[in-house]
Amino acid sequence: MEELISKIKYLLDKRRLSEVKSLLPLHPEDVANLISRLEKPSHKLLVFRMIPHDRAVEVFEYLPDDEQETLLRSLTDQEVKEILDDMSPDDRTELFEDMPAELVKRSINLLSPQERKLALEILNYPPDSVGRLLTPDFVQLYEDMRVKEALDHLRDAGIGKETIYHCYVLDKEKKLKGVVSLKKLVLADPSTKISEIMYKDVIKVNVNTDKEEAANIFKKYDIIALPVVDSNDKLLGIVTFDDLVDGLEDEATEDFEKIAAVLPVDKPYMEAGFFNIVWRRSFWLIVLVTLESISGLVLQKYQSSIQKWVALSFFLPILIDTGGNAGTQSATIIIRSLAIGEIRVKDFFKIIFRESFIGFFIGGILAIVGIVRVFLQQNNWLLSIAVGISIGLTVATAAVIGASLPLIFRKIKLDPALMSGPLITTIVDVGGIFIYFEIARLILGL
Repeated sequence: MEELISKIKYLLDKRRLSEVKSLLPLHPEDVANLISRLEKPSHKLLVFRMIPHDRAVEVFEYLPDDEQETLLRSLTDQEVKEILDDMSPDDRTELFEDMPAELVKRSINLLSPQERKLALEILNYPPDSVGRLLTPDFVQLYEDMRVKEALDHLRDAGIGKETIYHCYVLDKEKKLKGVVSLKKLVLADPSTKISEIMYKDVIKVNVNTDKEEAANIFKKYDIIALPVVDSNDKLLGIVTFDDLVDGLEDEATEDFEKIAAVLPVDKPYMEAGFFNIVWRRSFWLIVLVTLESISGLVLQKYQSSIQKWVALSFFLPILIDTGGNAGTQSATIIIRSLAIGEIRVKDFFKIIFRESFIGFFIGGILAIVGIVRVFLQQNNWLLSIAVGISIGLTVATAAVIGASLPLIFRKIKLDPALMSGPLITTIVDVGGIFIYFEIARLILGL
């Protein structure tokens, strides 16, 4: 590939365009990769214009967002119109979401009236809903059709559809009544009515359904496409599994960033601006430093205890790290379980009871380990017991905090991933230090 790119750059500089055209790869993704790796915007535009119209849209859909935006600014209005009109609605929506407002406005105005109406409808759906991913490119049949008519219709209309393996059966009001597979159509008697062979209990979702919930439905029922209906049960379109996976990949990346206490970055690592990355990574660190300073105030409160028992400070890092790790464990499990639908907010008290029981059990084990560890180092039973009990209580408290905060955030309509590991750790640090010195004060008589 490197050799091909070097050769194409040389030929473009020499304006030997016919030779460049003969060297272009056959697969659209390979052509898009080639365009992305050309440095000069003029070269990118030249190569894109060499692509036959029937392949240009496919190549365009494989390009990164910033490359698509650059091309849209460079192409003529007619060229932009042809590309956007032929793009699948879900890919076009994803493009519009990432473009500057003025370019979106220009692009939407260039669409044909029908495509413009569809684009605006999809953009009005909630960002995390399946409505943003739906496509109207599906095969629709009607209850009173015969199998022969349905197959004839499939041959005529199926070429440009997203999938033909499942056909959706509507009534005269466009309400979803059933689904019939291509296999069943081909094997059925040509004179049979569609209503006689269709499957009536259709798995479907509302247009406002969250994408993660839709993903769970795909996983549960092992399907390749999911019909999307409005509140009146009218079929608006379908969501295919591959489109949903692409959408969830972006969400998963964003969740990982939140869990790591990083503001989401909207570009690949090597393409994001230096100061943009600095700001997005430093924001939460500033917040955490501010919160962590509270632990300094707690330590200041117990400075006289530390002066009397200097050994207490030896085991403070163990306590803080153990509590933070326990809280992060609990939070991660709950956030993941919420995401895949294993638990719900209404299970709050059951979850907290379970996590508190688990936390106390694990805390008890670690308390014993802590007691033995401290005694071997300091040969003092009172100090060992104080540290051990403190570790046990801190772990139990951390488990409850780590489980409850993501659930509370989900309840108040915030992203549970905001309860990141570093944030949970910071909260547990402050509480753990307080528990540690209070237990020490009671046992050691400080």
